[in-house]
Amino acid sequence: MTDIPLHFCWTRFGTEAAQSIHQILVRKEQERQANHGLFLWGIGNAVGPSILELVRRASVPEVIFSPIKSAPREEDVTPPAIVAWTAGSTICGDRYDLPKTVLVTSRFVPSQPRRSHYALVCYSEQRLCLASSDRRIALRSLRNIISGRKVGASQVTAVVECKSEAAEDAWQYDVAMRARLVHPFFVKLTEHMIVSDELDDASSVTDWPRAVERCWVKKSASRV
Repeated sequence: MTDIPLHFCWTRFGTEAAQSIHQILVRKEQERQANHGLFLWGIGNAVGPSILELVRRASVPEVIFSPIKSAPREEDVTPPAIVAWTAGSTICGDRYDLPKTVLVTSRFVPSQPRRSHYALVCYSEQRLCLASSDRRIALRSLRNIISGRKVGASQVTAVVECKSEAAEDAWQYDVAMRARLVHPFFVKLTEHMIVSDELDDASSVTDWPRAVERCWVKKSASRV
C-alpha cells in the first residue's frame, strides 16, 4: 500500500467516547493483536451502499485514516454516557455478532438515544500508529463514489474516487494509517449496552483487555 488508490474509504478521526486519539490507537492495536490483524473501526455514517460499490471496483478495498483538524467537541470529551455496540447486521442483511475480543464504543445521550452505529471491518499486518508520511489527501480532489459529488467538510467518513486535478487544495489531510477492508467490510450496529462504569478503570488503556472482558461479561449476564 504505497500510492493513494483511485477508489478508497476515507475516514477522519479524533477524540471519541472520552478517549483521545492516542488512547483509541493503543486499544485498537491491542484489539488487532488479539484478532490476528482484524479490528473494527466505529463510524457514524451509513455508508453501506458505497462500501458495496468500492468492493465492486477495487480488488483490494482500502481504508485511509486521517486526523480531524478541528478541536474535539465537548460531548466527545465528556459524554453523558458511553455504550459498547455488540451486534448488528452486515450489508447483506446477515446477523453479525462482534468477536468477544472487540469493543466498538460511542458516546450516548440517554435523553436522545441513538438506535444504530456503524463499523468498518479492517485488517492490517502492521502496527496501528500515527505514521509520518509525505502523502496528503486534498479534500477538493475527492468525489463520492456513487453520486460523484464533492466530499463535504462534515462528511467524517466517505467512500471516494480521487481526482488528481485538485491536488493543490489548501485543505490537505495527513495519511496517518492505512488498512484493508475485509469481509463483511461494513456492519450496521443495532445492539448496545451502557458501559461507562466498566471503562472508568481503563481510561489510560493500559488494562484495556480486562475492560473488554468486563463489558462482555456484563453482556452475558444481561441474557440470564
